[in-house]
Amino acid sequence: MPEIILSNDNNVNYKEILCVLGLILFGTSTFAQSKIDSSKTTQLEEVIVTANKREERLVKVNTSITSLSAKKIEDTRTWGLSGLAALVPNYNYQELGVSFQQIQSIRGIQVFSENPAVSTYIDDVNNIDILANGFALTDVERIEVLRGPQGTLYGRNAMGGVVNIITKKPTNKTSGFAELSFGNLGLQRYSVGYKTPLVKDKLFLGLNGLYQTQEGFLKNDITGTSTKDAKLNGKSVGDEQNLYGNLYLKWIPSNRFNLTLNLKGQQDKSDNSGFMVSQFSDTYAFANPDKINLARIAKHERDILNTSLVAKYQGNKYTLTSISALQTISFGFQDLDFPGIYHSYYEGKIGELLPPQKVWSEEFRINSNSDGKLQYTAGVYMFAQKGYEPTTNTAYELSDAEAGMFGLSKGAFLISRNRSNNSGIAGFGELSYLLTSKLKATIGLRYDYEKREATFNGFGDAVLLNGAVMELKPNITAEGTYSALSPKFSLSYAVNDLANIYGSYTRGFRAGGINASSLPAGVRQTFDPEYSNNYEVGYKSFLLDKKVSIGASAFLIQWKDLQFYNLVAPFTYARENVGDAQSAGVELEISAIPAKGLQLDASFGYNPTEYKGFNLKRVNFGTGVETTTAIGGNKLSNAPNHTLFLGAQYEYPVSKTVKFVVRGELRNMGSQFTDIQNKIEQPSYTLLNSRVGITNGTYSLFVWGQNLNNERYLAYGNPDSSFGRQARIATPRTMGVTLSAKF
Repeated sequence: MPEIILSNDNNVNYKEILCVLGLILFGTSTFAQSKIDSSKTTQLEEVIVTANKREERLVKVNTSITSLSAKKIEDTRTWGLSGLAALVPNYNYQELGVSFQQIQSIRGIQVFSENPAVSTYIDDVNNIDILANGFALTDVERIEVLRGPQGTLYGRNAMGGVVNIITKKPTNKTSGFAELSFGNLGLQRYSVGYKTPLVKDKLFLGLNGLYQTQEGFLKNDITGTSTKDAKLNGKSVGDEQNLYGNLYLKWIPSNRFNLTLNLKGQQDKSDNSGFMVSQFSDTYAFANPDKINLARIAKHERDILNTSLVAKYQGNKYTLTSISALQTISFGFQDLDFPGIYHSYYEGKIGELLPPQKVWSEEFRINSNSDGKLQYTAGVYMFAQKGYEPTTNTAYELSDAEAGMFGLSKGAFLISRNRSNNSGIAGFGELSYLLTSKLKATIGLRYDYEKREATFNGFGDAVLLNGAVMELKPNITAEGTYSALSPKFSLSYAVNDLANIYGSYTRGFRAGGINASSLPAGVRQTFDPEYSNNYEVGYKSFLLDKKVSIGASAFLIQWKDLQFYNLVAPFTYARENVGDAQSAGVELEISAIPAKGLQLDASFGYNPTEYKGFNLKRVNFGTGVETTTAIGGNKLSNAPNHTLFLGAQYEYPVSKTVKFVVRGELRNMGSQFTDIQNKIEQPSYTLLNSRVGITNGTYSLFVWGQNLNNERYLAYGNPDSSFGRQARIATPRTMGVTLSAKF
């Protein structure tokens, strides 16, 4: 295979780019998608979604949803959840070096925690822990993004919304694909897939896999660090290799019953890891966007396996569904400069893969499948989780001076260990009833009960020396129980079969937890759940003989009992429920086909946010002086005041079988702060993306570029600037080519 070299030179002639791209106008998906061969259609196609855990026309669902088809995912080159930023109104994405340390924000609701505020499902399996995120996106059927709290049907951690990823399943038709991508920063991406019936109408097999490798753009500089090892100068930081596999086996023993076994596995490795490392400050990052200063360059490895078994029985007027899943995650890292040098550790050796985190879950539900006046969904959900959170299972490498302060010899490590055992059970139900031929009422309720337990030691309470652990103080075991009610109510009015108006109230919650650190007597070891109440009105419609589709919504979210670190005793921090916040705004999505082969789409979100009146206490560890900072009136962190997506795709038939495709995109993110104190600001920025190529439906060749204007903006900023202004610049301009074949 010939080598393809793409320059990473930042001196770009924008006029030449615009001439090649042809146009940068409008573009993405709303609740309508154009048909696959848009050069032969002048209408938008309706979309079927499963947001309410049953198939429905999106235009009739009383929730703000963006649905991306397989074609739109390919057209926008959405290889990961970062590709949803601005594409989905009021959606923002940040990460600290790797995709499994991510912050998803919808309508300003987000956290950087092991328990996310936006819930991610892949083929009905919930990624309960942040460490489970970052699956490669390949051979995806569609992505549904539900905006606003979805606690009634989805439960814990759906405070801001839900990202629902559905991959392609095997059918009676044998099909396959192969795709090769190459780009700057050493990008190589190879993916293949094959689906076939093993026994027609009875047994089906699906396989697909992906391998990707890419170099980090950051170059190390030891200036200002504790090392004198000049060999580390110029080393790249952020390299990663990803290996992903997905297997389906579907059995249909009768026309009413089917079973689907699915295994998804992924390994992420790096010898030049970007995991959890950042630049000195936001000011330094903007001034030196391609430079990082580390005394060590870390390694990491994450191994994840999702196993699920879905059973469905189709009755005459109902469907029974059982979803059984086991998720196993192993993770380890070594030489992490954060600051000071940390390694993963639990009981073996430093830098080891921690004992696997295991999450078992079971959901059993029944829902109606008839067209009667009454529609329903009801079920139970259970989970059990055994976890080893990576930032609290560490070996801190003591310098010689630090070892002397603790009265230890050289080569000692301070050990932190934390093992959690969590479980929960929930019951939920939702009823929709047609009050008239046009007016529909929906009510729903969910009750969740959780028990959480953690066994851990305090910082400095255990030492590793010469391979042996000395426990200076006994481990601590703490537990807590939590419950939550998540109601839902909505009214909708069908203006006609292609237009719907609705108003709704929904609630979400994020589970409470345990502070895995030694706290003084009288200080709570646990903290309570937090809640979000969403009030929303919306409108969805097709116009002009389905040449135009519109989705609009306005919302108000009241966020209660936020969990955040606070000074709870002298020199002691812990998470507690500090106060409330509010998010409001409007969202608009428009799609149009003004001419054959041309689709224009746009999305816009406006999202003013505010923390309500509460204070945070901090201490200067050097002087012992405590300070109080008023947070009330500040904007929510990682909440852009607006998002805008514009783009267009034109497909020109070169012949009866070949077409030329040109696509342009503009994504604009409003100004935002990464920290709760509103000190680290990311000004508004714009990204220009494009994709140009030729296809005959079987073979395709595309040239693409993302962030063509080479905007330098923050991918991450410290959420609490009182502990420092560390930040991380996002990836610069990337360009590449993709060759694919389908059959």
